[in-house]
Amino acid sequence: MRLSVYCAEKFKISRRQAKEAVKNGLISIDKRIIKKDIDINGTEYISADFNIKQLDYNLSDYLLYLDYNYVFLYKPPFLHSERLHIDDDLTVSDIYKNFPEYNPLSRLDYEADGIIGMINKNIQLNNISKSYYAFVNGEFPEYIEISKKIDAADKKKVKILDNNDTGFPAVMKKIKYNGKISLIEVTLKKAARHQVRAFSDYLNHSIIGDKLYNGLPFERLCLHCFKYTINDKTFYCQKQTELFMQIYNQF
Repeated sequence: MRLSVYCAEKFKISRRQAKEAVKNGLISIDKRIIKKDIDINGTEYISADFNIKQLDYNLSDYLLYLDYNYVFLYKPPFLHSERLHIDDDLTVSDIYKNFPEYNPLSRLDYEADGIIGMINKNIQLNNISKSYYAFVNGEFPEYIEISKKIDAADKKKVKILDNNDTGFPAVMKKIKYNGKISLIEVTLKKAARHQVRAFSDYLNHSIIGDKLYNGLPFERLCLHCFKYTINDKTFYCQKQTELFMQIYNQF
């Protein structure tokens, strides 16, 4: 067994965090500091020179809906999906731990907000779709169906491949236009990382606040997942959507 695997299980941290702890000299074997992720046999005395950060939060601030089959959570803007370091603040992955019998089905970017769905591990997933609201620069077309392949080799920014091959589809339509920016609705059934952001930029209507994809400057990414369907269950986050819509009036 690798040392990082053992430490992840023993100290209830991710394997990424365990590897980081080993690299930073925070793990000892038989009181000797080890900085390499070596193989161990499990009989060694292994200790850690760190404390797991205790997180203080109210689950009710994030839980939107729960039944035997599904969980719907609200992710606010500026909340990371995963804990990268042991001393990080709250992340979505920490909230997932409250629901060990469910698997998460998607994620949202750090500055975006909206619904995240989970499904019971004993339930078959037949279909999933997500709908977003976004504020984009300029007057967006009334209706567009687009399907493009996406190159996600770059860990930061994806690239739309301009070819005729079937790729990741999206239905995008304008809801309203105020003379400067448009409110659009985007529905996805097969999603890829940064898909809405990259498609919007590809169509020359980048999302407001999207620093990575040429969006007009704003304090946050104006992207909100307001509707989520898993199998035959559809959920809306009405209260959070109303708050998001208030941003539109600032322009």
